[in-house]
Parts: sequence; C-alpha cells; structure tokens
Amino acid sequence: MKYILMIASALFLLAGCSDKEEVVQEKKQESRNEAGTSLSTEVSPVSTNKEPAQTNEHLLSISKGPIDQLSSSTYALTHSSCPKGLVAPSYITDQSIVYVYDPISEQENDQIIKFSRSSETCEVLYEATEGIQSFAGIDQTLYWTEYDTKRTSDVTWSILELNVDTGNIQTIIKGASTDENPPPMLTTYSNSLNWIEYEADGDGVTSNLISYNTESRDFRTLVTAELNENEQPNGEYILEQQMTGNGLLLHKATSKDGERKLTLERVADSEKQTLLTDEGILDFHGMEDRFAYTSDEGLTIVDSEKGETYRYQATARTPVDAATFVNPHTVAFRDRAENVYLADMDTKTALSLRQDGFGHTASKPVYYNDTLCFAVTKGESPDESVTFYTYKMK
Repeated sequence: MKYILMIASALFLLAGCSDKEEVVQEKKQESRNEAGTSLSTEVSPVSTNKEPAQTNEHLLSISKGPIDQLSSSTYALTHSSCPKGLVAPSYITDQSIVYVYDPISEQENDQIIKFSRSSETCEVLYEATEGIQSFAGIDQTLYWTEYDTKRTSDVTWSILELNVDTGNIQTIIKGASTDENPPPMLTTYSNSLNWIEYEADGDGVTSNLISYNTESRDFRTLVTAELNENEQPNGEYILEQQMTGNGLLLHKATSKDGERKLTLERVADSEKQTLLTDEGILDFHGMEDRFAYTSDEGLTIVDSEKGETYRYQATARTPVDAATFVNPHTVAFRDRAENVYLADMDTKTALSLRQDGFGHTASKPVYYNDTLCFAVTKGESPDESVTFYTYKMK
C-alpha cells in the first residue's frame, strides 16, 4: 500500500515531496541517531575547522502589502488532460511546469507530467514501473530516483534522466540501499547532479557524496565519511548535502567517545567550517557566503561575510520550511503550509505572497531558471483544483 493517503497526505504532497520521502528522511535520522564518522575529501584535505564569528541579529518584520515590481502568473490545472489530485511543482522552465503525479490507487503508476504554460494542458512524459522520488532538473533535462517507494530502506534504486525536447530516457546509475540507509536524494548545481550513496559493511557504513557532470557524464566522489557502529559509535554520517558557489554544505551526525551531535558544515578551498551544532535543522540552502536554514524556531539567514543574522520567528506549531535562495539578498520559504514569503535582507522584512483567493494550502516553493513556483489549493480534498503561482525573479 502506498504511503500517500487522501487527506492526511495533503501537506506532504504539497510540500514538494510525498510523505514517502518524509518517511525516508525520518528513518534516516532514526537509524543513524548514534552516527559518527571521519571526514575525508578526495579533492583536497580539510585543514581547519573554525567556528563562524559572532553576528548582529535582526528580526524580520512581516509585510502583507504589494511587492513592487513583482507580479505573479497563475495557472489552474482544470483541463481534462491534467490528473486530479494534490500536486506540487518539481521543476519549471519558461515553457512548462513539471510535476510528479502520485495516484492514490495501487493499480496506477507514478507519472511525470508536463504542464504547458501556453496551452494550460498536461502531457504525460513518463510512467514509472516503480515509485518516483527526489526530482530535479537542469535546463531541458529531468532527473529522479526510482525505486519501490512502498519501502523506506533496503531497496534497489535507479537514477534516471529524461530529455524533454527529445523524449529520450536513460538510466544514469543503479544501486542498492541496505541496512536502513536511504536511497539517493538528488540536488543540482550548475551542470552537476549530486547525491549520497551509503555502503554498509559489517559494523561500518561509508557515506559517499557523488557528483555527476551532466555534460561530460563523469562521476566524482567529492567527500567520503566513515562510521564505525560497533558498540560505541565513532565517526561521521552525512545526512544531507548541497553544493553552493563556494563549496559544499554538509549536514552530518557526528559521534565521538559516546557523545553525538548534529552539525552543518561548509567544505571549501581545502578547509571545513562548522556553521551550526546541535540545531534541529529541517532544511537548509546556501549561496556564496550566506546560508539559511529552517527549524522549529522559524527561519534563520546568516550572512557570514557581513556578520549579520536575520530571523523569522515561527508563530505556530506547524514548522517553517523550504528555505531557498532566489538571489544573494532574498530567501523564499513557506510558513505553516499556508503562505509563501520572501525574506528580504535589505529591507529586513518577510514579504507575503498570499493574494485574494490564494487558497487554503501552499506547497513548498521551488526555484529554477530564475522563476519561483509553488502550488495552492482551496481545500483538502484530492479532487480540489490546484493552481500554480509563478514569479519571475530576474
């Protein structure tokens, strides 16, 4: 039975991933709750580990007024060619919005749907034989991880690519996730596709951060972390990763002498820097000398170069999430699955993107090709019509 359930799954589907992916992330946290490892890089050795300097803190005020020179284009998924259900955008270009349709029925397969921004009709680009997860795109090529999503670990998986222009589909790589380690979660930067592969061997597990050059089709291992789980765990386990303009951001669980901590680190130019320690990070994103993360406390943006911190405080139990830089001064995020904001560091405000008739639930925003996109629905029924909102940011 699939994890996607009718009403209960609304927030997960509109989060830009299904609750299957959420379960994977939860399982990853639980299974490596005592994780530890030693970090090594194949590119260059890490030579320093310094804490970030103290910063001046600013509290972001909320603005619900109109945003100057920023208007949205809206697209309702009402055409008969568009499957009914709660969906979220996965990738966007000037011509189309791509999303994954995950039907409730066990007899139907996951589909990759292309919504035309000109005709407002839908086209099925691909129908999976197993579940689709962890979707990304670069230019006119789509990437995803495919495996038996009825299970959260111990699965065989494939990473596939689809050229939207030609319709050509290829398998990039195949592998297996064992010992409760999750399948690859994809991220992109420039022309690289990145993910973590875990190798379990007896009492140890190795985290390998893999980078795939989509132009040369070469594979590189950027970072390797080692974990010994025998009796008293020692070492490091990479939970999540993201490549930025000045290096890598790594979310890790580290254990030493029985003590465990979670860290967010930047690895760049033969150095590593601990950015956060023991923070309840929900997600994170970086750009140049800045990084942003969300937690139960809300959104935090750190400008390391200027020594400034900007905070948006959560006001409800439902978390703030989906921190995404749209430029060096602006971070998009979602609050309580009801609204999408732009955190503006120049004006120290959180700008609301909610409009009249906005709807009831908002998806996580995705940002590709200079365009911010998210979905809204006016109710919680799987038959509700979904509307895509897009904002051209440049």
